[in-house]
Amino acid sequence: MKLKTIILMSVLLFALHTTASAQIKEVGQLATLSPMLFVVNSSSIENYHKTHFTVSTIGYLGSYMVFDSKWKAALLTLGLGAVKEVVYDGLLNQGTPLWSDMKWNSLGVAQGFVFTVVIEF
Repeated sequence: MKLKTIILMSVLLFALHTTASAQIKEVGQLATLSPMLFVVNSSSIENYHKTHFTVSTIGYLGSYMVFDSKWKAALLTLGLGAVKEVVYDGLLNQGTPLWSDMKWNSLGVAQGFVFTVVIEF
């Protein structure tokens, strides 16, 4: 009886291996997006910080789709965030340039970077 159980478990594990690994990969990809859900739904984070985080994440992912390079996408997204802070907020006086905004931009880029790394596995 024990030998039959071992053989049956071995066959099931072999048959489900490809399906299980694909499901584990999808779970990992979705898990990397969970910080985005936390930030967007958090009431303790200011709305403009949420906006910086979300736009940076989406900007990184869009840039990655265009350039197919993590580093180019990260540099472009961070560069656009810095230009927004310096030109729009600073020079045009449409807001206040803040380091905390760049922190949230960097966190958004990190979120996108982790997602693209997990996709490759």
